[in-house]
Amino acid sequence: MRIARKAGVALISLVMAGSLGTVTSGSASAATDDVCGYPGVDVTNPAGEWAGTALWSANPGCGVTGDTLGAFDANADGYSVVAHLSKPDGSVPDRVVSTSGHNSPYTAWKGGNLPEGHQYIMWACLSKGGVTSHCSDTLIVTS
Repeated sequence: MRIARKAGVALISLVMAGSLGTVTSGSASAATDDVCGYPGVDVTNPAGEWAGTALWSANPGCGVTGDTLGAFDANADGYSVVAHLSKPDGSVPDRVVSTSGHNSPYTAWKGGNLPEGHQYIMWACLSKGGVTSHCSDTLIVTS
């Protein structure tokens, strides 16, 4: 599983460095990946396997604009990865981006300027048939 996860992280790096489009639209584990300097939080599927990652880009780089939330779906397992970003007070998420409707592997992005230096909570969940499950731990990120 470790090799597959490292290959997926390498794929995220390649996708981030290439041309990117902005998308507007149980059991979990979390880890902080440092892909292109971007923090990430991992989500696992019901079998306990790494399924994808939520990514945060506070500043432009690797082909991604600043204040951008990403959702990376690593497996063709029928689940989509949904990344969330909300204010620390737990208010309604400011940003949500999903890989739903795309073949894996796939990374979806949603950006837009946020006030500098503010903290947000980021997490990822799996979704299948519109039902959300298997959410990751949370990670504090800064705009």
